[in-house]
Amino acid sequence: MVRILFILLFSYSAFGQINDFAKVDFKTADKIAKAQRGASLEELPQLVHKLTADLDTEVEQFRALYYWICHNIRNDYNLLLKNERKLKKYANDSVLLNDWKASFKKELFLKLRSKKRTICTGYAYLLKEMAELAGFECELINGYGQTKTVRFEYLTSPNHSWNAIKLNGKWYLCDPTWSSGLIDSSTYEFHFIFKEEYFLMAPNEFAEAHRPLDSKWTLLEGTNN
Repeated sequence: MVRILFILLFSYSAFGQINDFAKVDFKTADKIAKAQRGASLEELPQLVHKLTADLDTEVEQFRALYYWICHNIRNDYNLLLKNERKLKKYANDSVLLNDWKASFKKELFLKLRSKKRTICTGYAYLLKEMAELAGFECELINGYGQTKTVRFEYLTSPNHSWNAIKLNGKWYLCDPTWSSGLIDSSTYEFHFIFKEEYFLMAPNEFAEAHRPLDSKWTLLEGTNN
């Protein structure tokens, strides 16, 4: 049996969840996103316009952007491993560590733009860029991501990135990386498998596997927002 692993990879009135949009049918937004399958990232404003222009509500417009990213951007497991190796290697040398981070950032975004392959930071960055081009407030959130094989208690540094999006005056959470698909642990091949649950997940559920560096982005009651 082929083993599959995830890629590494109480809200109050100002915050919401997918239940707020229970009556919204996303078929049209998804259809529009599917029609732009394979579109280039070289002309991002034009792509965003094509994805959102014929949709009336904010949540449908955002859904089209999110759905497109999750069906067109591949997670690059080799790139992830490369970065992890370098971070460990240079952990005790701040100069080399900063040099590597600067170099890797260039490689990351070049590969995203030219090959549509990236890691969580690239997914979250692209969603933020496209959402802001569409007129939304969107934040890139850095923190800790927990899976079946990677537990919070064993993480010594941030390992994941995701987004917060403001729709109709409320903030919502989403994770385009984990929504996009899975990696076959025997071949390291990426498979597009859309995970609906990470689209505007309720904050208390999201917190079970996500811990942001800034606690206000849990969107949980009692945090400093």
